[in-house]
Amino acid sequence: MVHSSEQSLNPYPFKLFGSPSGTNLFLAKEVAQLLNTELDGSVYKEFSDGSFIAHHTESIRDCDVYLILQPRFGSKEALSYDLDECESMVYALKQGEPNRITVVMPCLPYARQDKPSNYREPILVQKVPMRLQMAGADRIVVLRLHNPSSYNAHPLTIPIVNVDTSNLLINQIKSKNFNLEEFKIVAPDLGAAPSCRKLAQALGIPSNIVMINKFRDPKSVNHSEVMEVIGDPAGYHSIIPDDLADTCGTAVKTFKVLKERGVKDVYFTAVHGVLTGKAVENLNSVDFKEVWFSDTCDFSGKQKLIKNLVIMPTAKLIAKVVDNLHNGKSVTDLSKNGD
Repeated sequence: MVHSSEQSLNPYPFKLFGSPSGTNLFLAKEVAQLLNTELDGSVYKEFSDGSFIAHHTESIRDCDVYLILQPRFGSKEALSYDLDECESMVYALKQGEPNRITVVMPCLPYARQDKPSNYREPILVQKVPMRLQMAGADRIVVLRLHNPSSYNAHPLTIPIVNVDTSNLLINQIKSKNFNLEEFKIVAPDLGAAPSCRKLAQALGIPSNIVMINKFRDPKSVNHSEVMEVIGDPAGYHSIIPDDLADTCGTAVKTFKVLKERGVKDVYFTAVHGVLTGKAVENLNSVDFKEVWFSDTCDFSGKQKLIKNLVIMPTAKLIAKVVDNLHNGKSVTDLSKNGD
């Protein structure tokens, strides 16, 4: 790790910051602990007119700076405010003349807006990277970008390090000691088919794939309808992996159509548990055997309300990514080595 007994390969001192206002600070603190360091000091003040100020409290000149800040989802006010805080903190850090600023934002806002579904709709996946670039960030680290090809959608934006999270799920599945020959991996839509096929191959069941072909109404936000099942899941258990769980409507409809086809136990998993709207109510409306979410998003207030929920920690993975980036090592090799 960065501050372990191993000698750092980076001549620039390491600095790690979390949200100055304390938003979703739990993940930054866990990463700092794994790196044998503490979060560096910052200040946050609100004013009566609605504005605020956020900045660091010590010199960062010629340092390699990392800011871990995950915005809140669920309301445009919270999301906009947290993005504004992140941008303001990056702007303050830039004025401190560091060598480099890396923003770690595990679940990138607007990531699903990677293509237009109607005429005149903008592609906003690069909205946050462009804002942070203008503030002074040099790169962004995300976990499991919704569309991996969208990270380079604009040639002039800063690099996005898209960290593979496949091994989080693989390790979770292997820890259950399942007889995997009795399982089918279910792609909740055709776009998820490639990643589900890779998962099935990694688990040693490459032919145990089922795909859901659904029609998403472009005029209705967060609405989708299951149309058909491609493959035969009857008599098998199933795992539905997704990158993001928002209202969980698609997961529930997939559960129902699988049960109609004779599936036994159904497991639902997602990297990012955004959980907006009636997500908790939707999840509890059906009998998932277990629900597996990572902790990239803070849903601690809803955690005890979700039946059969299991959390997959990400702090260790993020700490390894930060350590490798700081020391000029490969991030891709982390996934190849099963980390």
